[in-house]
Amino acid sequence: MTVIGLNGVTARIGEHGRLKNVNLQIGPGEQWAVVGANGSGKSTLGRLLCGELEVLSGTLETVEKPVYISFETVDEILEIERYNDDTDFLDRIDQGTPVRDFVLEGQPDAAHRLPELAGQFHLAGMLDRGIRFLSTGEMRKVVICRALLENPELLVLDEPFDGLDQTSCKVLRDLIASLVREGMRIVLLLNRFSEILPCITHIAYIRDSSIFDHGPRESILASEALLRLHSFHYSLPECLPDIPENHNSGEWNEHVPLIEMKDVVVRYDGRYILNRLDWTVLPGQHWKITGPNGSGKTTLLTLVSGDNPQAYANDLRLFGRQRGTGESIWDIKKHIGLVSTAFQQSYRVGVTAELAVISGFFDSIGVYRRCSPKQHAIARQWLEILHLQDKRNAPLRSLSYGEQRMVLIARAMVKQPRLLILDEPCQGLDAVNREMVLKLIDHLGSHGHIQLLYVTHHPEDRVPCIGHFLEMVEASGGGYTSRVTSGNVRRATTHHADAGIPE
Repeated sequence: MTVIGLNGVTARIGEHGRLKNVNLQIGPGEQWAVVGANGSGKSTLGRLLCGELEVLSGTLETVEKPVYISFETVDEILEIERYNDDTDFLDRIDQGTPVRDFVLEGQPDAAHRLPELAGQFHLAGMLDRGIRFLSTGEMRKVVICRALLENPELLVLDEPFDGLDQTSCKVLRDLIASLVREGMRIVLLLNRFSEILPCITHIAYIRDSSIFDHGPRESILASEALLRLHSFHYSLPECLPDIPENHNSGEWNEHVPLIEMKDVVVRYDGRYILNRLDWTVLPGQHWKITGPNGSGKTTLLTLVSGDNPQAYANDLRLFGRQRGTGESIWDIKKHIGLVSTAFQQSYRVGVTAELAVISGFFDSIGVYRRCSPKQHAIARQWLEILHLQDKRNAPLRSLSYGEQRMVLIARAMVKQPRLLILDEPCQGLDAVNREMVLKLIDHLGSHGHIQLLYVTHHPEDRVPCIGHFLEMVEASGGGYTSRVTSGNVRRATTHHADAGIPE
């Protein structure tokens, strides 16, 4: 079996950065996890192992058939789908590339293996659906499925568990374990130490674009130096930045619900997504929304954010006003801050991190008007709160996935909206940034007028101020509906979701 070796390798990261003097040997039978902070160079190392980067100096030896999968991989695929969307020229919605065709693209001889793998990933019922209409977790499973059909000698998975529900995480953990038993070599690029699987034999910790430490699993996990790096404790700001006067959300009637949904139905191509869903959000309530991949969580939130046209066909009131009674989408968005994977995928304009934050004042992607000195000052304050002040002049797209997510979190918070919609906000974040974001979210929800709608697949990513819970459950007749609880009354199955993953 080929030894994968990096000997004194330096490689370029974007226009200015470099992965510096990397020495790493992956021997036969070794399975590696690479851990590090956002922007440390994990993804660059993964691409380097797969021969996707130019080596400026040193030597690289790798296998002939490596495959690298990341959030950016998915973004690039969906960007092509959006570009080829012909809905505007048809009398129907263009479904785009079906899952089956996407998975088998370039490898039709693998068709006989697809049913078994699709069954393992619970994809059998969606093989004829367009990939553009999949949830984040569903799309991630589809991309991994396609990669496995290529029979790679090395599979590099960048944050493979982010975006997956707990059932899908278990499926993927079991599948990775079986691949290792069959002789495939795996490299996992991870933010969460809890996701280092039992089959991992070695760990590398990367910091500031260099390997800080590496070796057998037990010795690295017991490293005092590594423990010190992760002993960071975030201090909340003494006060939040100001809100410009023209962005003040004004007084609200404490008896008027922010959201009222009655018997809401959403269907695409005759298939139910939401089926007779009821939900009311009263002033002062913070909500956590859970459910399996494909259960309609993001669809539910697009009804609230004004981005789903099927809102007009339903009994839906937002901020005390019936949808479809003359309000514009901007009348809705001015009260809302939003961060989600889909939004991050769509934020493709070439702006700096600071301008991306400022765009939150205008509810736009990019900035197309003159910004006031006050808006610049507030944007810089939010970047400083999230420890991103040194990135403010960097192009947004040049940052790592996790750093981009942090910038867009600042964008969602910058006008301190009445309603803050957080759809997997910690996706792609390392442990330090996750602690910082969760504490900040709780602070915003506990002090002031902001209300939270929070979606996560990770029970450990808790926000203490949230006391209301909406669970997406299967509905009679297809699709999903709502199950609502409040306070500490929760189903036992929502706990201990990390069972089987070592701490």
